[in-house]
Amino acid sequence: MEHTVKKLILPVVMVLAGLLAIGVVTQNYFSKSPTTIKELTVTYQEGVTGEAHKPGDTITLPTGINQVFLKLKLTDEHASYTVTGDKDFMDGKNTLKIKVDGADGKSNTLYELFLIKPKLSGWCEQNAETIKRYNDDYELADIYQDISLAYLDERLPVIQANLSCFSDILQKYINENY
Repeated sequence: MEHTVKKLILPVVMVLAGLLAIGVVTQNYFSKSPTTIKELTVTYQEGVTGEAHKPGDTITLPTGINQVFLKLKLTDEHASYTVTGDKDFMDGKNTLKIKVDGADGKSNTLYELFLIKPKLSGWCEQNAETIKRYNDDYELADIYQDISLAYLDERLPVIQANLSCFSDILQKYINENY
């Protein structure tokens, strides 16, 4: 009788190990790594803290911007991402794509941002470089919390006369303070 019990233990252990292996393989086959974006910021200068956005947002680009920079935090730190459409914008609507690949090498998700590059005309077109410089100076002043870096005392009349040519954050500041 003892010999029969010993003979049964090995096959039972083997069956349990087999079932466990099948369960692990099935779970691995059907499971997917997370491919979601936890945080997304967009900026117009590399290394500068940008504005928070969500996938699917539409962003109007300030005058003179031909490239954006992204900072992403993914829900899975082992996932990776690639970005296309982040530079050389055409007038009008541009699509920036973010492909997040799961750590499992199988799952992925494609996200989009829509970037609007305004078609410039008149004063805005003729002064695009000046507008970009004013926008950049204001962004720097905003970052350092020192409005004198924007030189608004001397630039205010020109900015107010052509307000729609300037970045949203500069327009907002001018409308709230002048």
